[in-house]
Amino acid sequence: MDRDVISDFIDSTAARPLLGLVYGRRRIGKSTLLASEVDKRKGFYFEATRVASRVQLDRLGAELGEHLGVGRIALDSWDEALRSLLALGAKGPVPVVIDEFGHVLEADGSIDSTIAAAFGPGARRGPSGQARLVLCGSAISVMRALTAGEAPLRGRAGMELIMHADDYRAAAARLNDPTDLHTAVQLYAVIGGVVGYATDMVNFDLPDGAGDVDRWIVQRILSPGATMRNEATTLLAEDPVMAGAGSLVHHSILAAIANGAVTAGSIANKIGRTVSNLAPALNRLVDAGFVMRLEDPIRDQRPRYSLDDSFLQFHYAVLDPHGPLLRDRAPGTVWTNRLRASFDSQVRGPVFEAQARTWARRFAAASTIDPTSRIGPSSVTIDGVDHELDVVAAADGPAPAKRTITAIGEAKAGETLGIGHLNRLERARTAMGQRAVGARLFLFGTKVDPALAAAASKRSDVEIVDLDRLYHGE
Repeated sequence: MDRDVISDFIDSTAARPLLGLVYGRRRIGKSTLLASEVDKRKGFYFEATRVASRVQLDRLGAELGEHLGVGRIALDSWDEALRSLLALGAKGPVPVVIDEFGHVLEADGSIDSTIAAAFGPGARRGPSGQARLVLCGSAISVMRALTAGEAPLRGRAGMELIMHADDYRAAAARLNDPTDLHTAVQLYAVIGGVVGYATDMVNFDLPDGAGDVDRWIVQRILSPGATMRNEATTLLAEDPVMAGAGSLVHHSILAAIANGAVTAGSIANKIGRTVSNLAPALNRLVDAGFVMRLEDPIRDQRPRYSLDDSFLQFHYAVLDPHGPLLRDRAPGTVWTNRLRASFDSQVRGPVFEAQARTWARRFAAASTIDPTSRIGPSSVTIDGVDHELDVVAAADGPAPAKRTITAIGEAKAGETLGIGHLNRLERARTAMGQRAVGARLFLFGTKVDPALAAAASKRSDVEIVDLDRLYHGE
């Protein structure tokens, strides 16, 4: 889908230069995708580095001259550089990519104004061309700000594509055996769908079956020499909005969410702040793509928060709390005796719940769950005790409190779904009252008791979503 969006932008027949933005977190394949489109269309690709503008312009002039076969081109300003880049489209549509644009902006804070002028009304009076300039970056908050509010580029970009990591189905395709779903679901709980985490950063080594997962985690994630060991800290340090004096509170919020604090109030209590004091930092993490705000489909103003990356969940729930232990003892021993249990209870569960919601939103057939439904986590009070609900689908409508509940789901990874889980869902449906009377009950699991499967097969209101259906069915 992302490739199609980019291709449509590049191949536009508009007889003038066009500006597009592509951004998303690091290591998800943005650069690889853009570079392949550039190569296919004989365009121009430039990857910026963290250097002064003068050095950046010298590098750009050298690479542009080599591309044109004319030797080094002297570029004295970004205004001149942009004219040279847009001239590449003189004979037809051609992609021109400036990757890691955040480094350019860091060195010259006025570059967005320069680009805005190059695509403004005044520039249209000059020679026209069909260059398709794409600015690509990994600091989501920085890139998003380029077109926000009264920013110079607001209204100038004809494409603003936010790329995301692959979903769990696409991630499974990278396994040595894509049909091995028990390996796929465990691996996704560690590294999610980030392509770089399954390739370069683990030396292109993935588990060879479910029995090899523990070996792989110890060697590729927990080992003192593993690149992944410090990845979460590096991710935040690479985003200028997340780094600096406020980095401690950002890390504290991520750790609180990973360890079970999923509402603003519980996060604030966990780190000793008020909700109002916490809000700016929490919003920055949401804007930067590290945290997801999950709206409750049946209650007003009751959002929950989760980490928008399996590995962040793994880092803050498993790696970070046990850092000293991993420094002092052999990783294999620590994993077997301590961390494996933490992984099963604090990582696999939340990640699998997110997979269940993804299935409900993206992969369930229209006859299974209405595609217009509001889907998210919620809760219900049974006998005076609040119970979390992993998946709730409600008919779309203006007021959450009045929406009809059409589906209720529970997701369990690493344990066998049984009749007891179905009974709990039935009690939850009853406790939710008249608006849930027709709700279907969904049980998502990695293992299913035959007795539950037999009971579900005789009922029209119960759906079992095992691994095969989760990964391949609807």
